[in-house]
Amino acid sequence: MSNVEKLKIYLIGDNGYLLNELSNGKVIMLSGEWGSGKTHFWKNEIEPKFKKQPYAYVSLYGKTSIASIENDLYMQIYSNTNDEGDFISKASSTLITTYAKVFKPVSIIDAGESEKLVVASKHKKAIEALQQNALICFDDFERKSKDVDLNDLFGFVTQLALNFNCKIVLILNSDVFEGKEKKLFADLKEKSVSKFFKFNPSAKNLFEIVFDKYRLDEKHKTIILDAINEFGLLNARIYENILSNFQEYIEKNPEMAEQEIRYFVLTLINFNLLHIVFKFYDYSDETLGDDFALPTFFIDQKDITINLIHALNGQSNRNRDKFRTQLELTDLLKTFISSNYKNTNEPNKKVETKPTEKLTEDLKIVDKYADVIWSYWRLETKLEYRKDVSEDSIRKVNDFIETGIL
Repeated sequence: MSNVEKLKIYLIGDNGYLLNELSNGKVIMLSGEWGSGKTHFWKNEIEPKFKKQPYAYVSLYGKTSIASIENDLYMQIYSNTNDEGDFISKASSTLITTYAKVFKPVSIIDAGESEKLVVASKHKKAIEALQQNALICFDDFERKSKDVDLNDLFGFVTQLALNFNCKIVLILNSDVFEGKEKKLFADLKEKSVSKFFKFNPSAKNLFEIVFDKYRLDEKHKTIILDAINEFGLLNARIYENILSNFQEYIEKNPEMAEQEIRYFVLTLINFNLLHIVFKFYDYSDETLGDDFALPTFFIDQKDITINLIHALNGQSNRNRDKFRTQLELTDLLKTFISSNYKNTNEPNKKVETKPTEKLTEDLKIVDKYADVIWSYWRLETKLEYRKDVSEDSIRKVNDFIETGIL
């Protein structure tokens, strides 16, 4: 049983944790990498179970104050409980709140007396709903504005759980905190969080969750997933982008061969990550021969690419496979480039690297385009993603991915 399946059963299975009174008044944390499908899992697998009880889903992305978070919470809890629209008429009023032992609406600006009464009534109903075994999900916890102090935010969440005896789930990538904030986060997590869950799906499991809503054959599903695994990608949003674009493309090109589908997927992944489609043109090099293809992206940096090819050609096939990280590959390239600047004017002295402006410039280019160089090497050399794909198919796929138009 996968991590995701176990998590779903634990949370909402028979007498699941979130359905049990044991979770009342508790703060729960669901952490996983960006793009691993945490939000998709919550919205599609967990949230539907709570549609008929007080529930609020609040994204903290870009929130600049505790008051704005609290206001959004009241809007969500009231709307979901009373099946109405916005809690507040945004055109004519603003609710400003503070968090304390008991939440109270402090002031309503530029609103008529009747509207003040309506807002106050809705606020009261939201408070009552919170006290009725409510479930609150705060997503994008780590993407809050820097204006929101982490200590204040944990204080707000903790008091919310205690004062209203409600269940609170925090969804985040806990690995992104750095420096002093990382230490503070660890301390606050220990004091405030009652239950911690690691969301760690396999690529297959995450892909299965996303795949269900698309009209694609099982044979296509297998080929697409195999290509994703070859690349080593775990990202629900990119999976959805691949499937939606492929569904559109295959309807107009139903006879795609397996290698063409593989090329489509790998090219689209690269485009999602780097916004680049590698197009190759014939290039003659006296040491590499006339049959050498260079990607158009490196037209202005062709020396870098040629140096990379030379550096790799100097490695045995076994050594070439050892490059498991971007850093290993760029270190090889930098070493090779630097060797072209050796000072050999004095043969009796130890050979040393001669610093030059061109060398410094080339090394900066390697750093600047390190992710592109790494992706180019993986696709072209390690995965041979163009192998057995016709030039016409490559052109059609490239044009569609770049323009979005068939």
